[in-house]
Amino acid sequence: MEQFAELAAHLSLRFVHSLQLEAIRYSLGTLTTFFVVWLALGRFIKGRKIRNATPPVRQIWMELRHSALTICVFVAADIAIFEFGDIGVFRKYDNIADYGWLYFWLSIPLWIVLHDAYFYWTHRLMHTKRFYRFFHMQHHRSHNPTPFTAYNFAPGEALISYLFVPITMLFLPIHGTALYIVLTIMIFKNAIGHCGYELMPRRWVHQPVLGWMTSVTHHDMHHERATGNYGFYFTWWDRWMGTEHSDYLDRVGQQMAASLDRRERLAAAE
Repeated sequence: MEQFAELAAHLSLRFVHSLQLEAIRYSLGTLTTFFVVWLALGRFIKGRKIRNATPPVRQIWMELRHSALTICVFVAADIAIFEFGDIGVFRKYDNIADYGWLYFWLSIPLWIVLHDAYFYWTHRLMHTKRFYRFFHMQHHRSHNPTPFTAYNFAPGEALISYLFVPITMLFLPIHGTALYIVLTIMIFKNAIGHCGYELMPRRWVHQPVLGWMTSVTHHDMHHERATGNYGFYFTWWDRWMGTEHSDYLDRVGQQMAASLDRRERLAAAE
């Protein structure tokens, strides 16, 4: 009985720690993006708004409800990772001297590149007829996305999204702080990618290297059409596999022309 009580207390502490970690990470990414892009800068960057319509409040409430469910899935998975990590299943380390500062900093972009590949292929898989309804359809209920669309997942998609972490930790060592940096970058990229405003300088999409980064428009077109543009951080998988929308670059150019025209009309009015 005493052992059971100790186990329950231990798991309770794990639960509280994981809940704090996931709730703070989600709030940091989505609320910061919402307040900065939508509220603080919204009226100053109207020309960068991708769609004319603004998502209704009921959609945001729906996204928040499903985001809470996603956080619950992540918390349960966190507890499992911490428990198995304690017995050495995963290659998570706490002493930077074990691998050095160079590896510490290199591991972050390495994880991001690996996550982009994982995201692309699992995303494409969830768009197949067999898996779409059960795993991914909930996410596409946000046809016109908001920052809170970031975690608008069905439980199955939330689990698939999370599995990247333990799978990668099986073979690639990562420091706890480096892992948290990667996870924080993930949520900010996710929230910004759904924010509905093109924040990237539009000329970048035509550059040889800068064009590898996915713009907000890139992912917004995916929500608009529910197909193609499957990449998360980078465009290269879509370009290699022929899944990038053929009019993506033209769409960005049209947005730039419309924005310039709007500025000229406002300047003339003054």
